[in-house]
Amino acid sequence: METKGWPVEGTYYKDLDNDLTPYIGTWKGVFENKTFIITFSKIKYYEPYDKYYQDRIIGRYKMLDTNGTQLYSTVNLPEDKAKVKSLGFVNSTTKDKLRFYFSDLCRGGQIVLNFENPQKTQIHYIYYSEQELITDETGCSPYNEMPKGEMTLIKQ
Repeated sequence: METKGWPVEGTYYKDLDNDLTPYIGTWKGVFENKTFIITFSKIKYYEPYDKYYQDRIIGRYKMLDTNGTQLYSTVNLPEDKAKVKSLGFVNSTTKDKLRFYFSDLCRGGQIVLNFENPQKTQIHYIYYSEQELITDETGCSPYNEMPKGEMTLIKQ
């Protein structure tokens, strides 16, 4: 999975050691009395600028209120429109922290996930906002859908 130097055009950087596998699946947590559910899938991603392929993880999610009513969802978005995409490991040696980018029309941020137990069934979630001043919110979501802050996600 690790690449050193510039990527080679046409190359496929495959997750041969299955470093991404523990992250794959559905995870659930509670944030501000709402239930956050995110499902991570591994995809073969094409990087159009450098023209190479790489295994990455995308996340599709939904938020439910205390009554179980869905507040928002991205679960039906196609792979190329997923709002959560992996960037890489924070530490390429231990591979216990994976960094993601969240992107919406007007807002963005980074998410760092790290395992809280050796069984890899609990993940600590931290969201860092990269939001800039927005002067025209036409077409923007009414709010940033990603939970801003920290929580524990449990593998389902």
